[in-house]
Amino acid sequence: MTLSHSRRDDGKSHCRRRVPRSSAAAVFLVAAWIGMAWGDSSWALLNGRRSAMWLLAAATEAGTHADSALARVDINPTAPKPTGPSDEGLAGAAETMRGLPKNLAKQRLKMPGYTLLKSGLQVKDADEGRAESKEIQAGDVVVLTWEGYTINYFGRPIETRTLNKAFNVEQEPYRFKVGDGTTIAGIDEGVRGMREGGVRQLYIPVELSYDAAKKLGPRPSTASGTRALDFVMDNTGLMDKTLLINVAVKRVYQR
Repeated sequence: MTLSHSRRDDGKSHCRRRVPRSSAAAVFLVAAWIGMAWGDSSWALLNGRRSAMWLLAAATEAGTHADSALARVDINPTAPKPTGPSDEGLAGAAETMRGLPKNLAKQRLKMPGYTLLKSGLQVKDADEGRAESKEIQAGDVVVLTWEGYTINYFGRPIETRTLNKAFNVEQEPYRFKVGDGTTIAGIDEGVRGMREGGVRQLYIPVELSYDAAKKLGPRPSTASGTRALDFVMDNTGLMDKTLLINVAVKRVYQR
């Protein structure tokens, strides 16, 4: 922080604080990085600029360096806290972010109320289904409906009834054989143990998600959903590619 003197129209001199340009530049770059880590690149620059202006103003008002103000910012104060013994399976785990080394990437957390499986998949039953039906296992043919959201990219929907209705599209039930390799691993594993009529929420990490060739199902029914999904999955920078997918089992054909 430096002081500069200038003369007003009334002939009296006064001084004002100036934040070094290097500090301002540092604030802008780090704030832009924050925007990229939690949103898409088109918003990153805008959010970074706004964050930089806010931090710079706060530093000037307090008479301290802008860099010190930035150090006090909590990037994600509402992030869920780890709970339960299953958190041991996530110790030291980090999201895959190609733009960052693992020690700086976002740490994986267990979602409250979810069961953590060894693969890293987290599941939560909203409806256990019909008790008289058998549990799904490898080789069974499953018919289900689904909806999904991105965790990053502002929680954009990739498949929902509201989205389909807006685009005048009717979702076709998704049908696949468990274990045949045609479906993303998060759903293939996630439906095992479910029964007809069951509803389960799946918190799917990137390694159990969509492939780069976009051959695995299910795919979104609308152009908007496809665009949101591809934007997240194709991103090579600082983006969390975790997905939240809900599945409702309609029919099960035992092998």
